[in-house]
Amino acid sequence: MRPSLKVRARGRQLDRLREMFRRTRCPRTRLRVLMILLSHEGRSIGEIARTTQQSQETVRRWLHRFRTAGCAGLHEAPHSGRPPEVTPTLERLLRDWVLRSPRDLGVRRPAWTTAGLAKLLKRRRKVQVTDECVRQHLHRLAVVCRRPTWTVKHLAQQQPGYVQKKGRLPGTRRAGRTSTCRTRPS
Repeated sequence: MRPSLKVRARGRQLDRLREMFRRTRCPRTRLRVLMILLSHEGRSIGEIARTTQQSQETVRRWLHRFRTAGCAGLHEAPHSGRPPEVTPTLERLLRDWVLRSPRDLGVRRPAWTTAGLAKLLKRRRKVQVTDECVRQHLHRLAVVCRRPTWTVKHLAQQQPGYVQKKGRLPGTRRAGRTSTCRTRPS
Protein backbone atom coordinates (compact mmCIF):
# COMPACT_ATOMS: atom_id res chain seq x y z
CA MET A 1 0.00 0.00 0.00
CA ARG A 2 1.27 3.44 -0.90
CA PRO A 3 1.93 5.99 1.83
CA SER A 4 -0.66 8.67 2.45
CA LEU A 5 -0.08 12.02 0.77
CA LYS A 6 -1.40 15.05 2.64
CA VAL A 7 -1.33 18.60 1.39
CA ARG A 8 -1.60 21.67 3.61
CA ALA A 9 -2.17 25.08 2.09
CA ARG A 10 -1.36 28.12 4.17
CA GLY A 11 -2.37 31.77 4.20
CA ARG A 12 -2.38 33.38 0.78
CA GLN A 13 -2.12 30.02 -0.95
CA LEU A 14 -5.35 28.84 0.67
CA ASP A 15 -7.07 32.10 -0.24
CA ARG A 16 -5.84 31.76 -3.82
CA LEU A 17 -7.15 28.17 -4.01
CA ARG A 18 -10.58 29.27 -2.83
CA GLU A 19 -10.58 32.13 -5.32
CA MET A 20 -9.52 29.80 -8.14
CA PHE A 21 -12.34 27.41 -7.24
CA ARG A 22 -14.90 30.24 -7.39
CA ARG A 23 -13.65 31.99 -10.52
CA THR A 24 -12.20 29.41 -12.89
CA ARG A 25 -14.22 28.54 -15.98
CA CYS A 26 -12.29 25.35 -16.69
CA PRO A 27 -14.04 22.38 -15.07
CA ARG A 28 -10.84 20.32 -14.95
CA THR A 29 -8.98 23.07 -13.09
CA ARG A 30 -11.88 23.38 -10.65
CA LEU A 31 -11.77 19.61 -10.03
CA ARG A 32 -8.02 19.77 -9.33
CA VAL A 33 -8.47 22.66 -6.91
CA LEU A 34 -11.25 20.71 -5.18
CA MET A 35 -8.87 17.78 -4.70
CA ILE A 36 -6.36 20.07 -3.01
CA LEU A 37 -9.00 21.69 -0.79
CA LEU A 38 -10.36 18.30 0.28
CA SER A 39 -6.83 17.15 1.12
CA HIS A 40 -6.30 20.37 3.08
CA GLU A 41 -9.42 19.50 5.12
CA GLY A 42 -7.75 16.20 6.06
CA ARG A 43 -9.64 13.81 3.77
CA SER A 44 -7.88 10.64 2.68
CA ILE A 45 -6.93 9.94 -0.92
CA GLY A 46 -9.65 7.27 -1.12
CA GLU A 47 -12.31 9.73 0.08
CA ILE A 48 -11.14 12.40 -2.37
CA ALA A 49 -11.16 9.85 -5.21
CA ARG A 50 -14.75 8.79 -4.38
CA THR A 51 -15.94 12.40 -3.99
CA THR A 52 -14.41 13.60 -7.25
CA GLN A 53 -15.04 10.32 -9.11
CA GLN A 54 -11.40 10.08 -10.10
CA SER A 55 -8.88 7.29 -9.56
CA GLN A 56 -6.62 7.38 -6.53
CA GLU A 57 -3.64 7.63 -8.90
CA THR A 58 -5.10 10.78 -10.45
CA VAL A 59 -5.65 12.31 -7.00
CA ARG A 60 -2.05 11.48 -6.02
CA ARG A 61 -0.73 13.02 -9.26
CA TRP A 62 -2.49 16.35 -8.64
CA LEU A 63 -1.59 16.49 -4.96
CA HIS A 64 2.04 15.89 -5.89
CA ARG A 65 1.86 18.51 -8.67
CA PHE A 66 0.47 21.03 -6.18
CA ARG A 67 3.31 20.29 -3.76
CA THR A 68 5.95 20.87 -6.44
CA ALA A 69 4.40 23.66 -8.56
CA GLY A 70 1.82 25.30 -6.29
CA CYS A 71 -1.41 26.82 -7.60
CA ALA A 72 0.09 27.49 -11.02
CA GLY A 73 0.57 23.73 -11.54
CA LEU A 74 -3.18 23.15 -11.40
CA HIS A 75 -4.07 25.24 -14.47
CA GLU A 76 -4.90 23.63 -17.79
CA ALA A 77 -1.86 23.39 -20.05
CA PRO A 78 -2.12 24.15 -23.78
CA HIS A 79 -3.10 21.11 -25.81
CA SER A 80 -1.43 20.05 -28.98
CA GLY A 81 -3.56 19.21 -31.96
CA ARG A 82 -4.55 20.25 -35.41
CA PRO A 83 -4.27 23.99 -35.95
CA PRO A 84 -7.57 25.77 -36.64
CA GLU A 85 -8.61 26.20 -40.25
CA VAL A 86 -10.02 29.67 -39.61
CA THR A 87 -7.24 31.89 -38.33
CA PRO A 88 -7.80 35.30 -36.69
CA THR A 89 -7.01 36.89 -40.06
CA LEU A 90 -9.75 34.85 -41.73
CA GLU A 91 -12.13 35.75 -38.88
CA ARG A 92 -11.56 39.44 -39.60
CA LEU A 93 -12.12 38.75 -43.29
CA LEU A 94 -15.41 37.00 -42.48
CA ARG A 95 -16.50 40.00 -40.44
CA ASP A 96 -15.64 42.35 -43.32
CA TRP A 97 -17.60 40.18 -45.74
CA VAL A 98 -20.66 40.09 -43.49
CA LEU A 99 -20.69 43.87 -43.26
CA ARG A 100 -20.79 44.10 -47.05
CA SER A 101 -23.52 42.96 -49.42
CA PRO A 102 -23.07 39.47 -50.89
CA ARG A 103 -23.57 40.99 -54.33
CA ASP A 104 -20.49 43.20 -53.82
CA LEU A 105 -18.44 40.00 -53.64
CA GLY A 106 -20.07 38.28 -56.59
CA VAL A 107 -22.49 36.10 -54.62
CA ARG A 108 -25.92 36.03 -56.21
CA ARG A 109 -27.88 35.99 -52.96
CA PRO A 110 -29.85 38.77 -51.30
CA ALA A 111 -28.26 38.11 -47.89
CA TRP A 112 -25.48 36.10 -46.29
CA THR A 113 -25.89 32.55 -45.07
CA THR A 114 -23.28 30.56 -43.20
CA ALA A 115 -23.26 28.14 -46.16
CA GLY A 116 -22.61 31.02 -48.55
CA LEU A 117 -19.74 32.30 -46.41
CA ALA A 118 -18.24 28.79 -46.21
CA LYS A 119 -18.42 28.48 -50.01
CA LEU A 120 -16.82 31.90 -50.43
CA LEU A 121 -13.98 30.91 -48.07
CA LYS A 122 -13.41 27.77 -50.11
CA ARG A 123 -13.50 29.62 -53.43
CA ARG A 124 -11.39 32.64 -52.48
CA ARG A 125 -9.05 31.36 -49.76
CA LYS A 126 -8.96 27.59 -50.44
CA VAL A 127 -10.10 26.91 -46.86
CA GLN A 128 -12.78 24.25 -46.52
CA VAL A 129 -14.94 24.58 -43.39
CA THR A 130 -18.48 23.63 -42.45
CA ASP A 131 -21.41 25.99 -42.07
CA GLU A 132 -21.34 25.33 -38.31
CA CYS A 133 -17.67 26.30 -38.12
CA VAL A 134 -18.46 29.61 -39.82
CA ARG A 135 -21.40 30.16 -37.43
CA GLN A 136 -19.17 29.58 -34.38
CA HIS A 137 -16.53 32.02 -35.63
CA LEU A 138 -19.17 34.63 -36.40
CA HIS A 139 -20.62 34.14 -32.93
CA ARG A 140 -17.19 34.82 -31.45
CA LEU A 141 -17.12 38.04 -33.52
CA ALA A 142 -20.55 39.10 -32.17
CA VAL A 143 -22.27 38.43 -35.51
CA VAL A 144 -25.60 36.65 -35.37
CA CYS A 145 -26.98 34.68 -38.29
CA ARG A 146 -30.70 34.28 -38.16
CA ARG A 147 -32.89 31.70 -39.75
CA PRO A 148 -34.17 32.42 -43.23
CA THR A 149 -37.45 34.30 -43.46
CA TRP A 150 -39.98 33.98 -46.23
CA THR A 151 -41.49 37.03 -47.82
CA VAL A 152 -44.46 37.31 -50.12
CA LYS A 153 -43.24 39.45 -52.99
CA HIS A 154 -46.45 41.28 -53.82
CA LEU A 155 -47.02 42.20 -50.14
CA ALA A 156 -43.39 43.19 -49.63
CA GLN A 157 -43.43 45.42 -52.69
CA GLN A 158 -46.39 47.36 -51.26
CA GLN A 159 -44.22 48.52 -48.36
CA PRO A 160 -42.71 51.99 -48.83
CA GLY A 161 -39.01 51.84 -49.67
CA TYR A 162 -38.99 48.12 -50.58
CA VAL A 163 -37.06 48.65 -53.81
CA GLN A 164 -34.41 50.79 -52.10
CA LYS A 165 -34.05 48.32 -49.21
CA LYS A 166 -33.61 45.30 -51.44
CA GLY A 167 -31.52 47.07 -54.06
CA ARG A 168 -33.44 45.74 -57.03
CA LEU A 169 -35.89 47.02 -59.53
CA PRO A 170 -39.53 45.93 -59.67
CA GLY A 171 -40.02 42.91 -61.87
CA THR A 172 -36.63 41.35 -61.14
CA ARG A 173 -36.17 38.01 -59.36
CA ARG A 174 -38.48 36.93 -56.56
CA ALA A 175 -38.00 38.03 -52.97
CA GLY A 176 -37.94 34.41 -51.75
CA ARG A 177 -36.00 33.04 -48.83
CA THR A 178 -33.38 35.22 -47.18
CA SER A 179 -31.06 34.71 -44.25
CA THR A 180 -29.38 37.58 -42.53
CA CYS A 181 -26.13 37.91 -40.64
CA ARG A 182 -25.94 41.00 -38.46
CA THR A 183 -23.61 42.30 -35.81
CA ARG A 184 -24.99 42.07 -32.30
CA PRO A 185 -25.62 45.41 -30.62
CA SER A 186 -23.06 46.19 -27.92
